[in-house]
Amino acid sequence: MFPILDAPTPQASAASWVDSVAATPQTANTSRSRRSLPQLAHLAKASNTYLTSTVLHLRDGLTSDQRLAEQQRAENIHLVTQRLRDATRVEEWRAAARELDILEGNEAWKTDNESSEFDAPLIQARLDLLNEARASGDVRRMLYLVRTSLSRGLGGMGNVELYQHSHVGTKDLIESYIDATIETIQKLARTEDKALPAGLDTKDLMEQVVLARQAFGRSALLLSGGATLGMYHIGVLKALFEEKLLPRIISGASAGSIVCSVLCTRTDEEIPEVLRGFPHGNLAVFEEQDREEGALEHIARLLTDGAWIDIKHLTQVMQELLGDMTFQEAYNRTRRILNICVSPSSIYELPRLLNYITSPNVLIWSAVAASCSVPFVFSSAHILAKNPVTGDHSPWNPTPLRWIDGSVDNDLPMTSLAEMFNVNHFIVSQVNPHIVPFLSSSAPSLAQPSAFKLNSHLAPVLAPLTRLAKSEALHRLHVLAQLGVLPNICNKARNMLSQKYSGDITILPRVEYRDFVAILKNPSPGFM
Repeated sequence: MFPILDAPTPQASAASWVDSVAATPQTANTSRSRRSLPQLAHLAKASNTYLTSTVLHLRDGLTSDQRLAEQQRAENIHLVTQRLRDATRVEEWRAAARELDILEGNEAWKTDNESSEFDAPLIQARLDLLNEARASGDVRRMLYLVRTSLSRGLGGMGNVELYQHSHVGTKDLIESYIDATIETIQKLARTEDKALPAGLDTKDLMEQVVLARQAFGRSALLLSGGATLGMYHIGVLKALFEEKLLPRIISGASAGSIVCSVLCTRTDEEIPEVLRGFPHGNLAVFEEQDREEGALEHIARLLTDGAWIDIKHLTQVMQELLGDMTFQEAYNRTRRILNICVSPSSIYELPRLLNYITSPNVLIWSAVAASCSVPFVFSSAHILAKNPVTGDHSPWNPTPLRWIDGSVDNDLPMTSLAEMFNVNHFIVSQVNPHIVPFLSSSAPSLAQPSAFKLNSHLAPVLAPLTRLAKSEALHRLHVLAQLGVLPNICNKARNMLSQKYSGDITILPRVEYRDFVAILKNPSPGFM
């Protein structure tokens, strides 16, 4: 059914016709006005566009097409930068970094050897010598060059400024020299006995290469403390292991000792499975799994035992992960050199670096527990040793000396590692919550991965103020210790402030402020 509409009457139709006739001249004028309005709007818009384009051209010297291309490039840079920050694998990160270097024009800088930051002619000359010796197959010449020319700082190629201009890589000449050096060493290693010159056998060749390594120095990976943030070290180890760049010498303090002890007790074949399963294993190091302790429990323990958290949870987890393996047994099994830093609880003992040389029979889990014993957080711990014959456990040190967090006195034991293992190149994974903000604000970075980056206008002001405050605090603590006012606490605080917390390569996590809330909570699978 349709609705019935009222039909117009003849009178209404006539009136409508009269009104339309009377309004005809006015309607025509209005129509012409309406037709001219779009033209006026178009003219105004074109004038405005021309004026804007002229002003922009005077300002930046670009045409509209060039400006549009520049806007598109900026958008691409933003998208690729986001991919770079969200990358979960080295291959993804490297691909994004190379694309970003192309977009930002960094590739041109890599090919330009005219720079005051390094000695290009010297590096080019050494590169030519290596290529000539390798092409001719002259074993003695190659061996001589490897023995005498290897240096981390040849021609200034270790200058940190050379690694601040691009997201990945450095000058092409430097990378070519490094590749040529590696190829030369590999060719020496593949040389058969019959191809060796008279008077040189395989044993002599290997001895010469070992001596070259001794002269060149070794690399070590140092993992800092940092409570729950120490789990960030796992990503560093995973990336280095997958790229076959993981050093054999690894040191850890506090939370870093947990991660490096697990890695250094596993063979290369076992590590991938450990890395996959570690985030889902038992990590209840602060409190029982699925049971959160209340504030009253913590306060009562602090008043009675002097510790906020019971260390038994940590020791149980480490015993499950490591068993009763000692430093010597771990070295024999994996050939990796595990180092764990511990600090004495008194001021009359020096900090120790535990490894298969200094403490071969020490139980690794007990060393980790001692290295994690942050004053007032965990109680201090004894270090235990295992009898290699009977397997019985006994205190490593016959005196009643107890040990605390290795980060207090020696977060990064560079001097000890240099003396014992000829290490002169330190890769540091730094996650200490009281250190990362300051290193993030001062460390040069193109990607700016940290939430703690200071405003470029504030950095020049805050940096000297921070140094001044640090110097003043060190002086006051020294005076108080000399006066006998809490000498143990003052000396420990001075040691923490005066340490060096960065290395030749320093890796910082992208820490957010919300991460500090759960710094003394068991790491969840989601966090891992």
